[in-house]
Amino acid sequence: MTTIESSRLLLMRVQKAVGLIRHLRDENKELLARFTLVENHNKELQDLYDKLSTDQAAIDQAIASALEELDTSLGDLEGFEDFGTLDSEELSEAEDFSAGLDTEDIETFDEEDL
Repeated sequence: MTTIESSRLLLMRVQKAVGLIRHLRDENKELLARFTLVENHNKELQDLYDKLSTDQAAIDQAIASALEELDTSLGDLEGFEDFGTLDSEELSEAEDFSAGLDTEDIETFDEEDL
């Protein structure tokens, strides 16, 4: 191989290396841009997760407080289980009355009966 041929091969290898370096630099820039985008997205997701966690804790606290208040209120209402319930005929009449349907006369108390 002559010096000229060796020089040409060396020049081709250098040109190939320069092209590869340019390609790698462009790819590196693209990857850095994508990394920055993913990093920003991750920060947004973390912020949303933190807000959700805070909101969830507030909801849990509100539910616990409501349940505690309900337990306290139910404790104050002892004795109501002694009240009777409407039988199916009375319930049907009440529903008909509420719906505005014709119903039998409902017993009422006169002032004298009180």
